[in-house]
Amino acid sequence: MELREKPGKVQKLLELSLRFRLIFVLLMIGFSVAFVTTGWQQMASFPLGASEALGMWISRFTNVVSAWHSSQYILVAALSMIVLYFVFGGMRGGFGGLFALAAFVGALFALGGDEDMLFVFFAVFAGLALLLVLFVKWSVACALFPFALSWVLLTGFLAWFPLMVGKAWLMWAVLSAIAFSGVVACAMVAGKELGEGSPQAGALVKAGKRMLAPVMIASLLALSALVVDMSVVVDWRRIGCAAIIWAAFNVWFFGFTFGTMSFAPWERIRAGSRRVKMSDKKKGSSKKR
Repeated sequence: MELREKPGKVQKLLELSLRFRLIFVLLMIGFSVAFVTTGWQQMASFPLGASEALGMWISRFTNVVSAWHSSQYILVAALSMIVLYFVFGGMRGGFGGLFALAAFVGALFALGGDEDMLFVFFAVFAGLALLLVLFVKWSVACALFPFALSWVLLTGFLAWFPLMVGKAWLMWAVLSAIAFSGVVACAMVAGKELGEGSPQAGALVKAGKRMLAPVMIASLLALSALVVDMSVVVDWRRIGCAAIIWAAFNVWFFGFTFGTMSFAPWERIRAGSRRVKMSDKKKGSSKKR
């Protein structure tokens, strides 16, 4: 970014999120502890219900047509999200979001509604995320452990929110899929910016600006699909509840999750990319001689 370029409102908001990131992390820890201590059973029912329903849904349909008719609104929202990731995030962001979405759905299917596997499900993800952060070589590793921490806050908020639109476990699954794919896509875009020489804060802000529209539009389409598909009567009360959840989700993503991601060791990726570029330049200069 050139020094003469005037920062827009989106950039200023993202920079404020990074400036007050410690406050966001402390609030996240406080809210997460409160949610876990007061409603951990409801929080645990979300992945169990989502995985069981996913297995039943996959076992019922026999072809693509039947699957399309049973969940066409959600599938349209998912396809739109992937297209937006490719348009705004480029090839890195698009493939990163697609892989993350497939991994999340596969993990839910592997869970299979088994209560004994629930702890293993979260423990393996958190442990793998922490291990990748300690030995980080890819930008996506810098997003996994921050997402694991903020994921508890998202789950607790959805368990606490009293005016649900449709089925609670379905809303949790849809928003978690959008969040995970969005975080991975944002990390891939930030890693590319770091490789091109941007500083850590600048790379994160650029990635956040590019992923702002995809995440906001995808979450809006998904919640609209839930309102239309899961509600018997679409009234102003359900639309208002969906609007509150949509606004809270985006505050969570670009406030809590985005700020927590900045604590990851992004400087290792930038240092590694610089070493690669320097070695390439030395090889080029030696060939000229």
